[in-house]
Amino acid sequence: MAASALGARTTGTIPISRIEDRMVSFVIAPWILSGESTPGFGVVRTSGPETAFFRRPVDIYLRATRGRRRPLGSLNGGRMRLFVKFTVTFLCLLLAVASAQEFRATISGYVYDATGAAVPNATVQATNVANNESTTGTSDSSGAYTIPFLRPGQYKVVVTAKGFKTYNRENLVLEVGKIVGLNINLEVGQLTESINVTAETALLETQSASRVGVVNTTQVAELPLNSRNPFMLGSMMSGVTFRGAAIWQRPFDNGAIAEWSVNGGRQSNNEFLMDGAPNNGQAGGNNIAYVPIVDAVQEFSVQQNSYDAAYGKTGGGVFNVVLKSGGTQHHITAWEFLRRKWGDANTFQNNSRGEPRAAHRLDQYGFQLDGPIYFPGLLKKDGAVKLFYLGSYEGYYEEWPQILQNSYPAMEMRNGDFSRLRNAAGNPVTIYNPYNPGTDASGNPIRQPFANNIVPQSMINPVARAVTRFMPEPNATTTGVRYSTVNRINSTYAATDDFYNLILKFDWNFGDKHRAFIRHASNDRTEDRCVNDICAGPGMDGQQPFQRINDAYVLDWISTLSPTTVLNIRASHNRFIEKGFGRGNEAFDLASLGLPSSLISQIPGPAYFGRWNINGYSSLGRGQGINITNNYNLAGSVNKIIGSHSMKFGVDLRRIHFIQQNSGDILSFTGETRWTQRLFNQGEPDAGDGYASFLIGGIGGSSNFPLYPFFQQWYFAPYFQDDWKVTP
Repeated sequence: MAASALGARTTGTIPISRIEDRMVSFVIAPWILSGESTPGFGVVRTSGPETAFFRRPVDIYLRATRGRRRPLGSLNGGRMRLFVKFTVTFLCLLLAVASAQEFRATISGYVYDATGAAVPNATVQATNVANNESTTGTSDSSGAYTIPFLRPGQYKVVVTAKGFKTYNRENLVLEVGKIVGLNINLEVGQLTESINVTAETALLETQSASRVGVVNTTQVAELPLNSRNPFMLGSMMSGVTFRGAAIWQRPFDNGAIAEWSVNGGRQSNNEFLMDGAPNNGQAGGNNIAYVPIVDAVQEFSVQQNSYDAAYGKTGGGVFNVVLKSGGTQHHITAWEFLRRKWGDANTFQNNSRGEPRAAHRLDQYGFQLDGPIYFPGLLKKDGAVKLFYLGSYEGYYEEWPQILQNSYPAMEMRNGDFSRLRNAAGNPVTIYNPYNPGTDASGNPIRQPFANNIVPQSMINPVARAVTRFMPEPNATTTGVRYSTVNRINSTYAATDDFYNLILKFDWNFGDKHRAFIRHASNDRTEDRCVNDICAGPGMDGQQPFQRINDAYVLDWISTLSPTTVLNIRASHNRFIEKGFGRGNEAFDLASLGLPSSLISQIPGPAYFGRWNINGYSSLGRGQGINITNNYNLAGSVNKIIGSHSMKFGVDLRRIHFIQQNSGDILSFTGETRWTQRLFNQGEPDAGDGYASFLIGGIGGSSNFPLYPFFQQWYFAPYFQDDWKVTP
């Protein structure tokens, strides 16, 4: 039985008060607290006079007197202050603020004696073999116990009860997000005697109906993984399909690697988590913000469906990566993966032209350290270590060959001579004068062609002539072939990607009742890539540079308040920056192109060379674009056991900032073929040319994007779930 009030899926029935006229009451409806500006009401089906059933994420509307509905975001004055006070009070009462998507495992079961009777007050202790971290639970009067928030890994379970032998269970493997059922049968005897269980049949998932696919530590370490990107392990799961480009699976291809479809759902509509904290970047729709180093990954899972009220904010599945922690022993790992020209085959295109293999260099290297930190003040009374560390670094550098194929006007065309212009079929192309109208034999309006297909010098636009000076000359022309096909080839160009990745993590075990971890993850990708063979100075088109910068912080605290109550609090911040620049296009004097001062004065910010698009030819110029996502999350939950009921409640509170700057105040001009066609709105294969239109000043449009939009979204999702064991 599960219910969710705000922003998470509802899987149960929520009773609400009967709504009377002139009465203020809360009504559930979607979207408002998620920050959208357009109000809307969800589908509410009544299942009785005082109940409603919801099948979609829900938020709160306030229904005021006389039936007037007002979204909470529009409240003002006293009502707004009242709402703020209510919200703050509510959050304080639920200081288990929010660990909505839990990545740790749970052990749950019953303790029996040899006759099958319940054994109350039995102590169940689960110890992580890697770092000796122990967590204790106690069975209740029915023999039931639950130990939540256990980090995935290998555990030893020890059960003690007065009058019974000690029960030892070795090699219990807990996977990310799993609820493992472990029933324990004790034998009468002394505590000094023990029952040792070293191997059992694999435990069945009897505690949850949720479907989760898990890749464990051994598989993460040993499976071949393209570009060492752990998210690509999702391809192993049934019902999970990768729909991104196969070539873009590197750890900094944040957009392409987010294109997953789970159980037939829409792609790029999934939730990505790391150590349970949000790991989404708003840029590109829904990018993965941070991709961790494979050697630092302990387990990877995909939640394909969920009957857990804690899961929400996804239109598909939940991808969760759990990072390793330091253990009681020091470890060091180092690696280097390389690619060189001598190991590559030549391309078909190069072989056909008799050209050698292009240089391709790739180095992916790094190291990892983890272990205990020995400080006298940070040791337990028995001398055991309480503080552990993990540090991981990876670098990636690649020079990858690109064959640049572009189209530029032939040299005589730049002076207005189109007499040799041919179409794809090899037939002459006629250039028509839009300023010399006429009529055909039927009296329909048409344009007259330029004499000898040559544009007079007096008609060449000075701005077009100035822009043309930045175009490189063709180097692969063929007589009789249309000049606007590929006529400039550079087969020796190499783009570069320079990337680093860093993870620092500290785990602190304060004792059996309190433990915490803090983690900082950061990476930075810089790509330098040219696409139009103008790789320096004004006119350059490509990424020079293109950057993705990520920083992710998490602080997580677990406190065992009593044998039946456990509190988890988590705070996280994820900052994802994506920016692209056109080096050499900035700080350009637009007056040197002949543009009027009346136009230039309307451009705010620094002037750029502009973007010049000509139909049938390569473009010139590139502006800048910057996307910044800040995802603040306050998260946690309380687990409470009362008899046969295992209850969980909490709140997932997020504040998402998305700042976007498009095109960097850049002017954009487009030259269209139809200005030199015979008929303006009717294309013909042997009439008109994009560059000819541009040359006489016939552009299809121009634009400037001076806006710097800022988006803010609040996501507020309290939830409650009660797992009731009707029978053992």
